[in-house]
Amino acid sequence: MDRQGTWNTHAPSGLLLAGLVGFSLLAGCTEENERFVSAPEVSAGVGIEGELTSSSPVNLNNGARYSAHWLCGGADAESYRYTLDAPFAGSLAAFDDKGLWLGAAESGDDGQPAILLSASEAQRCTLVVVNGRDGGAFGPYSLEAEPADDGDALVAGQPMIGRLDDGEAEYSLHLEAPAYLNLALSGRDGMDMRLTGEDVSQRAESCAPGELRLDAYLEAGDYRVQLGRAAKPNVAATSCTSHLLSTGGAYQLLAEQRDLSDGRRNGGPLRDGDNIIGSLEGEAQNAYLLHLDEPSEVALTLRSTAFDTLLRVTGDGADINDDDGGGGTDSRIETVLMAGDYRVEVGSYGGNRGDYRLEVRRGAFDGEFRNDGAIAGGEEVRGQLTGVGGNRYRFSVEETAEVSLALDSLDFDPMLQLRGNGVDLSDDDSGGDRNALINTVLEPGDYTLDVQSYSGSGIYTLRAEQSAFTGRMSDGGRVSPGETLYGQLTSGGQLAYQLVVEESRDVVLESTSSALDTVMRLTGNGVDVQNDDAPDLGLGSRITQHLLPGTYDIEVSAFGSGSGMVRLSVGE
Repeated sequence: MDRQGTWNTHAPSGLLLAGLVGFSLLAGCTEENERFVSAPEVSAGVGIEGELTSSSPVNLNNGARYSAHWLCGGADAESYRYTLDAPFAGSLAAFDDKGLWLGAAESGDDGQPAILLSASEAQRCTLVVVNGRDGGAFGPYSLEAEPADDGDALVAGQPMIGRLDDGEAEYSLHLEAPAYLNLALSGRDGMDMRLTGEDVSQRAESCAPGELRLDAYLEAGDYRVQLGRAAKPNVAATSCTSHLLSTGGAYQLLAEQRDLSDGRRNGGPLRDGDNIIGSLEGEAQNAYLLHLDEPSEVALTLRSTAFDTLLRVTGDGADINDDDGGGGTDSRIETVLMAGDYRVEVGSYGGNRGDYRLEVRRGAFDGEFRNDGAIAGGEEVRGQLTGVGGNRYRFSVEETAEVSLALDSLDFDPMLQLRGNGVDLSDDDSGGDRNALINTVLEPGDYTLDVQSYSGSGIYTLRAEQSAFTGRMSDGGRVSPGETLYGQLTSGGQLAYQLVVEESRDVVLESTSSALDTVMRLTGNGVDVQNDDAPDLGLGSRITQHLLPGTYDIEVSAFGSGSGMVRLSVGE
């Protein structure tokens, strides 16, 4: 206390130093210097051993019983890592040779031991104090000394101990395979840490005084970890706990690495076979990166019991969305992607949050895309729609034919347009489940088919079916079971037919159009049923009914406004 009271006035307000009364203050002396506390002396690099007993003095840190040791440097200033091994929950504190408080570290409730990093200057000593965390802490303890590693290659799981003698340090890091990497730098406050490499430049965040953290999702390759002084701290959004006490400017750098195929992460690269658990926590979506070296068949499945999932893939001309394609509220995208880099976004419909699982499957694509050219009846082509605009095909008819043109996609909402010989037809959802379908009768001639998108882009299948026209054109009159006919519906009007049933039978009536949304009604003999949109006919209508002998009226009109050709089939 005569020595300017430094051991008291510099200690945190929580320290109960009254317990020093009765201890040998200013009693122990070395040949060069009088010390403020008498305690055994240990040379740097030598392990420390002791015991807390009922006769151990109280305080000098947290009010519990303690044991102290002077840790002194030799001719060469070396850095060491001391790990507390004790049968009780303990803490470490340190004072310099003037009694100035240097800090403290506690062992964690999870079994994480308290650690002291010592980089004592030559011929200078530090008082190391071992406390229990409560009054019931007794037993032997040891502080094992580990020397600093003077290498410059950082290896996962192996702590590097050093000191910024020149104000900076650099370590190399090599990854054989893609990995999730966590870098933890512990030591004195005011340090800076950066990770650099090809297309990588990240700066660590400060989550507690003297604690820096950096998380990165890295491809295989070579990287550098650079340490230095921070001109301005890069503060993290979350806090962390430290169990490490640094003296003399020593630091510890620890890299932890895990494979990317499993585990919990909310971003980073995706590979074939990945089965990832993530969590939506804020308002933003979680984003992952998918790199493909070659055209690939890709399947992405997103599942969650906490929220209605949304899945999106963008990049290299692709913009693919899915909400419930995985069944229920899960999402699934199955598509072909060209070589390139893609962004995979995980989102929530309705803003709910929680955990999810993302699975990735990839295979080589050995097919081909035809995005233009001629398509014949009975042919099916697979194409890829990218960017703005559409893909165009040629379609020829040699004799009057009944034609069915179907455009399907799991990636986007397709639209199909047919033009030529006075015909101008388009369709969006008549094929069911957002798919497009045009059924019509075409006269001989050449036509164009334009594949377009209402929203998104991706892979599609275009099918053309053509058969000789065996039906008939009729805007009204009598129809029989088994007949197919075409009528021209005018805006605001209706097509009226009479169906004569000779004997009891089941009848299936379907009305479809590539130009309008049909509404069909069947009346007669006590029957009065109507249908607008059948589940698998898009904007087409279907009535399935058991009919007794008699005459029935079939009326076909448009929902809203519209005019165009209508196909009516009377099936059994």
